Amino acid sequence: MIALVTGGTRGIGLAIVQALKQAGYKVAVVAQSYAEPDCDLYIRHDLSTGAAGVVRYVDSVLGGVDVLVNNAGAQVYYNAKEYSLSKFRNQQELMVTSAFELSQDFAKYTEAGHIVNILSTASFQGSRNVAGYITAKHALLGLTRALAVEFAPRIHVNAVAPGLIETDMTSDITDERKALLNSITPVGRFGQPEEVAEAVMYLVNSTFVYGSVLTVDGGWRCKNG
Repeated sequence: MIALVTGGTRGIGLAIVQALKQAGYKVAVVAQSYAEPDCDLYIRHDLSTGAAGVVRYVDSVLGGVDVLVNNAGAQVYYNAKEYSLSKFRNQQELMVTSAFELSQDFAKYTEAGHIVNILSTASFQGSRNVAGYITAKHALLGLTRALAVEFAPRIHVNAVAPGLIETDMTSDITDERKALLNSITPVGRFGQPEEVAEAVMYLVNSTFVYGSVLTVDGGWRCKNG
């Protein structure tokens, strides 16, 4: 069993890589980081510049691809009036276009398998100063649903939508702000990357789940919409 994970060098992506390894997968990782994770193949590449040839390369080195996890993402903070088109486009290329391109190639090289897209509760809500990220995550939800229909039954396409998770992306939240967020989250805390990875592993082991989104947010959406 062979998996390809994008953005798998830290946070949620790294937890997914570790969970797949523990389950017996050979894992290829594509990311920009110089810090190479414990994996079977590491491809250092900026996916916002394109993803052509990545799946083919993984197939040629590891002998196939059974699971694709589109996790790569980043937040760029700007007021919408000041958000440059280049930064906005970069966010779409990184989180949407690369996921589409990788999924296209995956469908060509895989007889049967699973695609899991990592969304966010931002896929269902708005927020200030992250227009590029919000737009990309909404689009990735749409892509999940579109490909789930087109690729079924041979390929299962699903998604996981994490809420507030303890990662580098949330590390700059002040203690005061974090306390407020905890107070309006039913479980009363931020989640751990490993808890998102558990949801991913459920999906890659599923047999009758298509086009679904598992929300891993401690009840955030249930309470806050």
